[in-house]
Amino acid sequence: MIDSHAHLDHSAFDEDRNEVIDNLKRDGVDLVFNVGSSIKSSRNCIALAEKYENIYAVVGVHPADILGLDDKAISELKEMAMHEKVVAIGEIGLDYYYEDNPPRELQIEAFKRQLDLACELDMPVAI
Repeated sequence: MIDSHAHLDHSAFDEDRNEVIDNLKRDGVDLVFNVGSSIKSSRNCIALAEKYENIYAVVGVHPADILGLDDKAISELKEMAMHEKVVAIGEIGLDYYYEDNPPRELQIEAFKRQLDLACELDMPVAI
């Protein structure tokens, strides 16, 4: 079994992250795609992927966190995406549900930029 969308880097796992990860195989989960939602969490996803053989990283910026997704951030995402244990660009998309999320126009632009990056690198996306 593959868990295609986890957030093991989230603070909710701070107390038992290692135990949860160590028990994955026992519980029938062979691989985990740990999905970033910001530049910082994408870095953390890569760190977990480097530490654990059965974890792979997905790097990207969720629509709620796109403020500051400038050329420098896109360049950093590109660099991260080239890591040997990064398998996709994500968690990207559009999130119009919450009124306090960035404006739609900004979300659309960030989504397009990350889709362009995925196309450039010939990588799948997690939307």
